[in-house]
Amino acid sequence: MGLLPLDHEAGLALALDRIRRCAFEEARDLIDDAAADAARLGLGRTLATLRLAEAVRCAHQGRRPEMREALERLTPLLDAEPTARALSYGLARAFCSLLEERYDAARQEFAQALAHDAENPSAGDFGRHGVILLLGVLDGRMGRRHLAAAARASAGGTRWNHQFAGLAQAVLLGREGRPEEATAVAGKALEAAELYPMARRLCLRLVARAAYEDGWGEPVDWLREAEEYFHGAGLRAAAGACRALLRGMGASVRQRRTGTEQVPDGLRRCGVTAREFEVARLVAVHTSNKDIAARLHISLRTVEKHVANLLRKTGHPNRTAFADSAHDLTR
Repeated sequence: MGLLPLDHEAGLALALDRIRRCAFEEARDLIDDAAADAARLGLGRTLATLRLAEAVRCAHQGRRPEMREALERLTPLLDAEPTARALSYGLARAFCSLLEERYDAARQEFAQALAHDAENPSAGDFGRHGVILLLGVLDGRMGRRHLAAAARASAGGTRWNHQFAGLAQAVLLGREGRPEEATAVAGKALEAAELYPMARRLCLRLVARAAYEDGWGEPVDWLREAEEYFHGAGLRAAAGACRALLRGMGASVRQRRTGTEQVPDGLRRCGVTAREFEVARLVAVHTSNKDIAARLHISLRTVEKHVANLLRKTGHPNRTAFADSAHDLTR
């Protein structure tokens, strides 16, 4: 009994590693088996960390409804493992928001992770020395002092964090007018990222604009790689953002035809198109028209037209009524 919690903590670490490597089915099997044992033996703390791992698994696939369900199962267990609060915001919620192109939400969720960690410090890594650092450098809120602090931290030396921290350094070098050094540093960071398919493409999408503006790296090739991956993974917002950035760089963009087979039967019977379904998914989570326009890279007037069509076709009097009824349809 004394060894079991340690065994399950090792299982958690293995599950997170599988998630980061995008071996999602392996991670699910590890989590399910360990969670069943933890529940049977009454190991509340271990069960909490495994519920967290399941939320992270869903988040790294951009499956927000499933992530929410996993987090709901985690909530009653937080008293047994209060440090999971910080991890749930940094590893799950914020990462999912990044894949959805909801950057303001991701920043707020990372800030919440930092706040929870201040109350209940965690040995786990929720992004402080990796993705939070890269976002801070891109926003201009962080610089070399923060990079140095991350390098001194033990978590900052992991291969997972090296991809983010290395690219943060490349961004700073580019801004300092040192494009050759920036390209070299970025190359090493992307070598580290080879193990992590999803994170690598997220990194490419994040730094491409800075690389293009400051003349380092291969931003067009990076965006094409990221767009191809995100499209194949069904992450439409991220893929769309890559295409929009490519257009802004004057690069050719591969045309993607999204068929109506992706529209749920209930909405398809109402005559909802594939593009209207993209809007419907965002209306269902109470996203404003302005934010929908930014995330789908279309005009506000076009969004208003799509929303009006959705309400007319589905027979709802307003967007709130549609959102209340569309939870299951848009999953």
